Amino acid sequence: MNNEKWNEICFLLSDNVRNDISESDFEQNVIQALRVLDWKEYSGDIEIRPSFQVGASNRITPDFVIKSSDNRKLFVIEIKQPNIPLNSKFQQQLFSYMRQLKLEYGILIGQGIQVFYDGDLAKQEDPILLETIKFTKDNEKGLNFVELFAKESFNKESLKSFTLNALKKINRREEHKHLTKKILSEIFQEKIVELIKQDFLNEYDGELIESVLKELKIEIKQKHTETTQAELPKSQFREPKNINYSNGILPIGLNPSSESDFKRRLLLTKTAYITTFYNNGTSKQKVWNAQRFRESSGVLGNLRSRPEFRNGEWQKLGIEKVLVSIDK
Repeated sequence: MNNEKWNEICFLLSDNVRNDISESDFEQNVIQALRVLDWKEYSGDIEIRPSFQVGASNRITPDFVIKSSDNRKLFVIEIKQPNIPLNSKFQQQLFSYMRQLKLEYGILIGQGIQVFYDGDLAKQEDPILLETIKFTKDNEKGLNFVELFAKESFNKESLKSFTLNALKKINRREEHKHLTKKILSEIFQEKIVELIKQDFLNEYDGELIESVLKELKIEIKQKHTETTQAELPKSQFREPKNINYSNGILPIGLNPSSESDFKRRLLLTKTAYITTFYNNGTSKQKVWNAQRFRESSGVLGNLRSRPEFRNGEWQKLGIEKVLVSIDK
């Protein structure tokens, strides 16, 4: 049942939506999607663009406020045209509604669905993004969204369990980054050398072990950070288009090649892969964590501001060209 409801929501909010649809027309599609979840205006479940007094002279007007049968506000929804990427400006607008209305949950709907939480379970100043859901049929995240936010199954305990699991995943990712950093540190690598020495002390003389270790380079590296050209997939070797190699500017190619298309996808994924090609035939690939990249940011300007890609520096490092791809 949830599968059928989610697929209908995908049809209403994505498959059957024109690229140039206005926000007011898209609003009608969202109302239909809410009906799929059994929230209905005539039942008093939905307030459309209600106006609330804030302070002495200000008012706020969120797009939708969803209410319970006893008239309690449950969550707020803000919508944006689906041809515009969801960005931090839209998120901040939703955050202000959540705070003013004292609501723990807020939903942003446009190119996809973003679910935010603002409550005591999260130790963070701003509301936290719990889930991003793409409009793809049979999407497991979409089925879970239906279960959580459909009128019939909506309840505080299910939302709390979902929130705790989402926060646990977020914290796990942060712990993963922190542990990786510690293992890659010089201090830890010195400990590894000491562990190797201790392991061989029962079999070899300590002076001999130290003399051997001095001739060896022992280090830990992240996988997939350094690859040769032969190891890279062919898709990474497409020559950047319209690049002049003789004008003193580092050639940077994008995949997708259109900067606007690349930017749109980067704002959604928040991750890209930078492959640097060197004059000696080698290449290195690293992840671009673009969490701070905003709608107002420039793709090429952001890349060229990196220390190793600045004019004069990339020539010293023997860099030939750079390819930045959304897909690995």
